[in-house]
Amino acid sequence: MLGADSTSSMFVPSGTGAGLFHYFNHNQKLFEVGENSTLGMVTWGLGGLGPVSHRTLIANLDDDMRATPAIPVRNVQDVATRWAGIFWKAYSAQLPVIAPDWAPLLAKSPFVAGAQAPSPQTRTKDEEDRFQALSRDLVVGFCIGGYVLPQRVTTAFTVVFHPNLTAEPIPIVMPMFQCQWFGVPNLILRLINGYDISIVQSLMSSGKWKGTELELRGILDKFQLAHPVLPIRDAIDFVYTSIYSTIKAMKFSTLSQVCGGPIELAVITSDRRFRWVRHKSWDSAIGEDKT
Repeated sequence: MLGADSTSSMFVPSGTGAGLFHYFNHNQKLFEVGENSTLGMVTWGLGGLGPVSHRTLIANLDDDMRATPAIPVRNVQDVATRWAGIFWKAYSAQLPVIAPDWAPLLAKSPFVAGAQAPSPQTRTKDEEDRFQALSRDLVVGFCIGGYVLPQRVTTAFTVVFHPNLTAEPIPIVMPMFQCQWFGVPNLILRLINGYDISIVQSLMSSGKWKGTELELRGILDKFQLAHPVLPIRDAIDFVYTSIYSTIKAMKFSTLSQVCGGPIELAVITSDRRFRWVRHKSWDSAIGEDKT
């Protein structure tokens, strides 16, 4: 079960040359890998690589699997590994283009508050702020799920790219019978678990909590909204509700509106291929003008 909103962050040039992020509410974040496929992919974070779209690269993945059958694709992990190589090649090539100041900032030492004689090789306060923003905003992740025939064993893997990488990342398997939220997970974690990672970190650093982080989580986890393994249609409802709740929470917050637009849902079951549950039409952005 895969789901996503439609807001994507795009890195665009600015008048100063540094670049900035702009948000579009009708982008694609959920894809079928090829056509009549048993595989789907959802993305979060950076919405594109300049002139290279995620859509094109995912199509290249499908083309590559068809063109080089000598390289075995035995399971979803093989697909995720191949995807890591394809995307890494594009990501590492485009990074200097979309963020030309990243490499010079990375080469400098971190900013030190109150330093008497700051070194030219140390980031200034403004440079440190820029470095931290790029460290967050240049991250892009993917979740690839489904199955590879003749085996009808559904699995999913995550692959996350960030600018500190020096080589393609290794796909990580997702646990079975668990939900994972990417991109803006804090809001739904507060709803389901009653807390998010920032709350735990703040309590641990406050000096008020004398136990371990594991002990703290053990107490907090007693109050989470646990749910059983769901029938597929109820799982669809759960994923939709999670995304919808996040969109509304973001709308009525002072945070950047990085989650919004039409909600898309797809399902892959062991007996059937990729199927859209909800898929926005090509005129969805035009429909915003309707009164």
